[in-house]
Amino acid sequence: MFIHEKLKQREHYTDIECSIADYVLEQEEGLEHQSARSIANQLYMAPSTIVRFFQKLGFQGFNDFKSAYLEEVKYLSSHFQELNPNTPFQYYDKNIVIANKMGQLYHEIIDDTLSLMHHDELQKVINMLNHAKTIYICSVGVQNEIAYTFKDKLLKIGKDVVIEDKCDEAFYRAAYCHQDDIFIIISYSGETENILKVARKLHQRHIRFLAITSYGGNSLTKLTDDVLYVSTREKLVNNLGNFSMNLATLLLLDILYMNMFNTDFHKHFESKVNVSHEYEQDRKSHNPIIKD
Repeated sequence: MFIHEKLKQREHYTDIECSIADYVLEQEEGLEHQSARSIANQLYMAPSTIVRFFQKLGFQGFNDFKSAYLEEVKYLSSHFQELNPNTPFQYYDKNIVIANKMGQLYHEIIDDTLSLMHHDELQKVINMLNHAKTIYICSVGVQNEIAYTFKDKLLKIGKDVVIEDKCDEAFYRAAYCHQDDIFIIISYSGETENILKVARKLHQRHIRFLAITSYGGNSLTKLTDDVLYVSTREKLVNNLGNFSMNLATLLLLDILYMNMFNTDFHKHFESKVNVSHEYEQDRKSHNPIIKD
């Protein structure tokens, strides 16, 4: 969840905390040159009151909060300036207009997701998956169908992949899997309790897992050092179709597959061609009426 959204959740704040939240939201980039003491002077509060509020939000103190908040402000101000990813078109738009707006939205989602990716983190994840004995994928909803395409590709280069779409079964996998196994956990919010149960079990057993989730920090990312972020301007409920999460997840999984393939390109290419050819020959021999 974005820090902006946390600051707007007024039902959990006292009047004093609401005043601090309002001040921060109003300042945005202007917060860069301020301190807890200067904010306290502006709001006629003790500096310790300011610090406690940011600790309540999950940060160590004001400087920790300020660094994360300014990074988020920069991200939010540099993406999706022309299109709303939640409602990218209007009811009166003609079909070709909708088509062009969706094309623009997809382009921005891809650019956004790529901007959140860093070489060293990506390489670390690729190495982790390449050395995994078995790759387990845990997610819910539409992302499961996307995960199955990823599984199909990896099977053809000899990787063992298991998709668990039931969180209770994924929990047992996490409890008994081999230490060399790796999990990929896909969750936009990073706050789904059944998903977090799986993540906590893996964390407890010191089993590494990759989180594919929204940018900005959430409970899931606190349990792992391996994170790839999806484009994060889409609301959880008030949107027209989860376009951002679905496309970003597909992109990230395809990037992982192609990089794993490229780790030993010639070997994987030869194996994929040979096994696919063998499968087709066997299929035709048992179905002689099938023609090319």
